[in-house]
Amino acid sequence: MKIMHYVVVFCIGVMIIGSIAAAEQQGEEKRGTVSVTGTATENYPPDTAAVVLAIENTAGTVSQATQMNNAISEKVISGIKKLMKPNAWDEVKTSSYSLEPLYEYDQGARRNKFMGYKAINQITVKTKQISNVGRFIDSAVEQGANRVDTISFSLTDTKGFCKGLLQQATEQARSDAEVVAQSLGTKIAGIKDISASCGGESPRPLYRIEMAAEVKSATPVEAGTLMLQGTVRAVFYIDGQ
Repeated sequence: MKIMHYVVVFCIGVMIIGSIAAAEQQGEEKRGTVSVTGTATENYPPDTAAVVLAIENTAGTVSQATQMNNAISEKVISGIKKLMKPNAWDEVKTSSYSLEPLYEYDQGARRNKFMGYKAINQITVKTKQISNVGRFIDSAVEQGANRVDTISFSLTDTKGFCKGLLQQATEQARSDAEVVAQSLGTKIAGIKDISASCGGESPRPLYRIEMAAEVKSATPVEAGTLMLQGTVRAVFYIDGQ
């Protein structure tokens, strides 16, 4: 009998707790809410540039194509390294390499005619010397690079900037919610849900430029600015009294 007593007491306790939870949930569902989005944006000068260069050449055999490409690539990389500064986070590396046969369609024979091989070595240069990006390009072209595939700019560390932007966005979201609540004759009574994000433009690639073999003057490169935006989405409870 004592065991049955405990079971009954336990069941009653569960029922009471369940009833309280259901009542609280029902109460929350009946509470009014207001959803707002706060944003803050700012433009910042980039601190890092990335230039993707390429050495592309053709030859009759695999050996000739690779040897020619390797010789030019070594000269290009050597010239770039001369412009790099110690402890400046400058970096140069091969980002991709391809070697493929070339064919041309012969109208008379109605078949593809083998023309040789094409070698392409893509080299990526990263530097914090924003004002010297043009010099890196000029050096590469002078040493034999015949393509500039992309130029992009970015911010290395956005955390510090995002902290301030998210604070501004949060204040705007709260202020907008208070305006709405006051217009309804009520006031903010708590936060139901909130989310935040911060990001910027992707590095902006320029159109690919086919470079001339000879450079007469420094290549002009304008970094511009990058936009960061902090966004806060919030759902506030409003006092229904």
